[in-house]
Amino acid sequence: MSILSIGQAVYDITFPADTPIVENQKYRIPQRIECMGGPAANAAYLCALWGSKTSLIARIGEDLFGQKIISQLEAAGVATASLKIDNQLATSISCIIVNQQNGHRTILNNPLPQEDFEINWPDHSPDVILIDGHEKESILKAVERYPQAITLMDAGTFKPELLEVIEAVDYLVCSKDFAYQYSGVTIDMNDEQTWQETFSKLKEINSNTIVITLGSDGTIYKKGENIYHIPAFITEAVDTTGAGDIFHGAFAYCLDNNYSLEDTILISSLTSSISVETLGGQLSIPTLESVRNRKIERGVKIKF
Repeated sequence: MSILSIGQAVYDITFPADTPIVENQKYRIPQRIECMGGPAANAAYLCALWGSKTSLIARIGEDLFGQKIISQLEAAGVATASLKIDNQLATSISCIIVNQQNGHRTILNNPLPQEDFEINWPDHSPDVILIDGHEKESILKAVERYPQAITLMDAGTFKPELLEVIEAVDYLVCSKDFAYQYSGVTIDMNDEQTWQETFSKLKEINSNTIVITLGSDGTIYKKGENIYHIPAFITEAVDTTGAGDIFHGAFAYCLDNNYSLEDTILISSLTSSISVETLGGQLSIPTLESVRNRKIERGVKIKF
């Protein structure tokens, strides 16, 4: 079994701030955290760390940040032969400010310009393809090349230009922001009618499996005619950076290992909840053993 992740790889520089940031002020930050980041890259790192044969298609520059990304990916076992290393571009970076009072983060990302490029395809046909919405042309090529693969989309924001991709994936795992941006419906946890209205609208753009992540409110998903809610695991958040990437990485791993949808969401949610207890996105990715230990501690009934 194997996983192909396609999308963004960046280098994160995180500044933990113990006071709210106000414009036109100067702040001294005694600590900074540096590590690889990006939705597709973080997800690939988790899948490889957990033992799945994993490749990543992404673009980076031929610079120090790009070299660090490759080194960190390879340390987890991610195959990096499909990375496009462009000596004409600087690697994408993100400056992340973390509010230490609640763990919330603000991300300033400098992305690479979109462009088509020739892909050095992995030496294996993937069983699962995870995409994050970046590198659209590469995504479409992969879906055409590997029609047998299960496709999973990490959909953070709704982008009309990605409609062709959104319609094609087997699992649309989207944020509440994505759901609202397309449906115009605000999900109210005390009003299940808003859940029905949201899923009804989203079915217009994807007729397969839809899962909506709601942050501290957990996750909702539709199975048959019924909508189910899985509450979030309670934890003390230090830094929420990468929590969504990690949720989707665990989701891809579970698809690759044939878990039920309910267990897949529970495992992904538990993994994500562990990650927010540590500063840094990629640095907070838990091992498979630590997730299994937390499952036992919490008494979570998962076949995992």
